[in-house]
Amino acid sequence: MRGSTTLAWIAAAGLLAGCDPADEASPDDATSGEASTDDETSAWIEVAAARFEEDGESETLTLPPLGSVDALALRATTDPGVCFQLSSAVDGEGRAVILGRSAGVLYCRACALRTSIAAAAGVLVLPREAGQFEPETGLSLRFARVACDTLTPLKAPEDRPSLRIDAQPIVRAPAPATLDLRFLIAGSSILASDDARQQALLDALTDELASAGVVPRLVDARAIDDLPDAIRFHNGDPGALAAAIAAAPAKDERTVDVVFGGCLLYDDPIFGPPSPVNGFTPRIPGGAGPADGVYMPGVDCFAVGDAGPLDLPVGAQAHVLAHELGHYLGLYHAVEEDGTTDRLDDTGPDNIMHFNPQRAASVGFSPAQGEVMRTHPALRPR
Repeated sequence: MRGSTTLAWIAAAGLLAGCDPADEASPDDATSGEASTDDETSAWIEVAAARFEEDGESETLTLPPLGSVDALALRATTDPGVCFQLSSAVDGEGRAVILGRSAGVLYCRACALRTSIAAAAGVLVLPREAGQFEPETGLSLRFARVACDTLTPLKAPEDRPSLRIDAQPIVRAPAPATLDLRFLIAGSSILASDDARQQALLDALTDELASAGVVPRLVDARAIDDLPDAIRFHNGDPGALAAAIAAAPAKDERTVDVVFGGCLLYDDPIFGPPSPVNGFTPRIPGGAGPADGVYMPGVDCFAVGDAGPLDLPVGAQAHVLAHELGHYLGLYHAVEEDGTTDRLDDTGPDNIMHFNPQRAASVGFSPAQGEVMRTHPALRPR
């Protein structure tokens, strides 16, 4: 019989349930600010440690009821090289948003709540939906192993890695909200050593995110070593992306890295061949893992070695970056390449979260998308 591990929802959670989910308001100037230090008190609370069992599933993790929240954020961490997914999420009233493993895809399209496969670590945001799913009534959770190459269920793994769960109640999603960014810029990016271009990009990005109630704030911009001409990766193996930021200094856990440079090639080991992408976020939502951040190309993959930095109009670059930050903050494509649509009732094919944002006519985000984005634990009240 499968065991059950009750989460130790310690006293600190009760304190968090009575206050805002972030610090005091940031300065009014959205385009400048000192970099946050990495010694700020973390809002994450360690609540459980479990182990994957011989069938690839974890023990059932049970979270008792807590105070009223807009959402509950979870951070799951396991060993390097281990891929996993949330395979069951049921609230205290028995309402399920995930029930069973998905096979061979990044996320479960049939589930009421989409959550991506994680490599080594991942953040999950479980929103409150009155009458449909209310995490404050308690939670029953299970996680399951997947093969990193095929993303299919791994039902007979040889090892039994442990799994650590941290939690953070999002009592009230801030509106408006500040999103701290750190630009990591390789010499292969058109942004390299160009403060005016960086500021222009930030200004255009501010316009793109305004409808979501999210204000980007650039807290740091620094040069990084030149990236390889071709950075090959896939969802189960973000190692090359992680290498791009491995030497970057520590940052506050709520600051989002945006990496500029190199040619980004999604190299699916099953379906191949490698294909260039205009931007990439390793996981939806972001917030944990070895390659945590947003990645933007710096060179044309079809002209590697024959041309200088990829010269995109600032507005086009900001549009794609806003799309990728939408992924980081929890949004999936409004419409997928196969025609699948998201669960939000106010998005459509022209939305910025179209699978190819450069085709989308829409600038900005819908109200429902803004609500999703502002529940991410990286956001701070203004």
